[in-house]
Amino acid sequence: MSALVLDDAQRVALEYPLDARLALTGPPGSGKTTILVRRALRAAAEGLPVLLTAPSRRGVARLRAALGDAPQAASIACAPLADVAFEVLRALDPAREFDAIGDVRAAQIFERIGAPLFSLEWSEIVGAEIDPEITGLRTPQRFAAAAYRLIRKLRRAGISPRRFKELCEKGATQFFGRMPNLAAPDLIMDTASKYRDSLRADPAELARQHAREIDLIKILVKLYGSYAVALTGAGCLTGDDALYEAARLAHGAPRGAVARYRAAFVDDAQDATSGQLAFLRALFGEDLRAVTLAGDPGQATRGFAGARGDAELNAGSPLVLSTSYRCAAPILALAARALDPTKYPAVAAESDAYSLYRGQDADDEARFVAATVKRLLAGGAAPESIAVVTRSLPAAHVYIDALLGRDVPLDVAGEASLYDFPAVQDGLAALWAAANPYRHEYLMRNLEAPWLNLSDASIAILCAEPPEQKQPLLFTLPEDAEDEDAIRGRWDRLRDLRLARNVTRGDADAALPDEARARIVAFRNALARWESLERELDLPQLSRTILGETVLAVARDDARGRFACGLIARLQAQIEAFAMRRPLGTLSDFLEEAEAVAALDSDLLSVDERLPGCVRVLDVEAAKGCEFDHVFIVDVRAGAFPRYYVPDAFLFTPSFGMIPKENVGEGARSARTAKFTYALYRLGLRAKYNAEERRAFACAATRARTSLYVSASGRPTRGVAAPEILEELTQA
Repeated sequence: MSALVLDDAQRVALEYPLDARLALTGPPGSGKTTILVRRALRAAAEGLPVLLTAPSRRGVARLRAALGDAPQAASIACAPLADVAFEVLRALDPAREFDAIGDVRAAQIFERIGAPLFSLEWSEIVGAEIDPEITGLRTPQRFAAAAYRLIRKLRRAGISPRRFKELCEKGATQFFGRMPNLAAPDLIMDTASKYRDSLRADPAELARQHAREIDLIKILVKLYGSYAVALTGAGCLTGDDALYEAARLAHGAPRGAVARYRAAFVDDAQDATSGQLAFLRALFGEDLRAVTLAGDPGQATRGFAGARGDAELNAGSPLVLSTSYRCAAPILALAARALDPTKYPAVAAESDAYSLYRGQDADDEARFVAATVKRLLAGGAAPESIAVVTRSLPAAHVYIDALLGRDVPLDVAGEASLYDFPAVQDGLAALWAAANPYRHEYLMRNLEAPWLNLSDASIAILCAEPPEQKQPLLFTLPEDAEDEDAIRGRWDRLRDLRLARNVTRGDADAALPDEARARIVAFRNALARWESLERELDLPQLSRTILGETVLAVARDDARGRFACGLIARLQAQIEAFAMRRPLGTLSDFLEEAEAVAALDSDLLSVDERLPGCVRVLDVEAAKGCEFDHVFIVDVRAGAFPRYYVPDAFLFTPSFGMIPKENVGEGARSARTAKFTYALYRLGLRAKYNAEERRAFACAATRARTSLYVSASGRPTRGVAAPEILEELTQA
């Protein structure tokens, strides 16, 4: 640990009794994490069993780095709360085996559980006990994703299937039994004109909506109950499931059975979920004695994902560190203005500490970012001292491409699918060619990829029927067919086999130019060799061979090539993890699973940093807890940063119960249900969402030590559905 000159507030926090609850808050850069780690080291020096943790695994990794090589670091358990929960489960129930699984695998289990519903095979639906015209069920994949998101939030909140049912039924009874005034002027003015018809529901329409809400509750309760039984019964638990089960078991266990740690220190506590807080209470008591919580309610950006730690930080009398030692004063003023433009004054359009830029389009903005980063590097800035922060990592590809185009070394981290990156798609295409060359969408990508790089003319030849070699029909076309177009459609689909045949059998080789023919012959030989190697090598070795002869073989020794190699290394790590989980799994098995994973929501997936010495492209959550000399916040326009509030097909709150959004079924007179329109107004969900997005922007801005660059593109909107933060910064 480096030397630190303490101010009075920091000294009080450091010396505060270890056996008491302490909530430590303060602005970014005020020393919260430093004090937290020093308190943990102090507790370890006094011989106490210590837990140092954070709500996210990235946060725990940062704490491990902060511990460094301090003498007491080895005696501190620095681990995610979910890992501790598994320890408690194994201690309280040693006869059972518990297997930690990720959200991706849990989502796949949930899909299997819900498959009979989505194919309308549930006995309740077949027997007409439940009307299949349910909110969201018109698009089953969307319904399944929304249902799984809800179940994850329920687990994080510690709400059991039985309690969920009780709250839903109570909420339905209270709303429909004591209807609020749907004609209230404030409610009508707050509702968009196209949805005001939902407030003109008569008693018959409300009764119909009530009946469908009850059917929706039955479906979701059954899904949640089946999911809980399937996972807990098999001992397969996600981190949230483990926290839920461990807290439940620990509350009924003797105190000594779970009291392994005598003190706990929690960083980024504003992002702790109800389930994590309940688990801490199960370990340390309801008053959280000997627990130090450090965080900043102003950086609470996970509320809509289930975080509730900001309330815990504000409870009682938190100790506030008021001085920020990280950011220049103009950057702090800009962040404050973004948080609340009605409270803080407008900032200048330009300053020595920050710069504001609006490009004509996304490409223009990306060029500005890449050129400025290149200038900073040329001026002596280290690549790792620069970060490009976006609200959503999947939207950052235009900036990534612009940076790589200027040979800027970079790496990425955040919530995103690895399979969305072009280099990984190239790698998957090569693997698919080995596993099944008749998957033509992947075979085509191989033909265009750098290791083949065929011209459009050569590809057209391979897609066409071979000259003077008509391929025989697989069956005889009926002579008396009435629908010639339908028969022609069947015929064309069969002829789709010819691309793979031309590639693998060489039927069109004679028509290809010499160079293209040589490349295709080499590729055909590689396919044959890979097929034979599949019988000799295990899956990781086979994939390493295929990727090494394709994507990695043509990777250049520049920023783009190194970035591609880093992505392929992540893909290889996923293949190795798959092989560990399924020792008998084949290459086709992995690729089919990868396709299913790629279709999941991006918030279930993540990409972690891998390459050192790089400019980092991060989303806000990955940037938390980090600091850089130079920070770029990009795509700051309404709908991107901040994002638009787009509610799921159904919402849930303990007070309202289930809140279906879409008004479906025979006789529906409006697009939205009356309950959804009223709840949106009564709970102020859009305003709360926009406030959270503002906190996300302020969090990103305060990662900067020296300079901050804020950019957007296109014309600003009026800022009705989502604020135009870039415009608000300078407007009086």
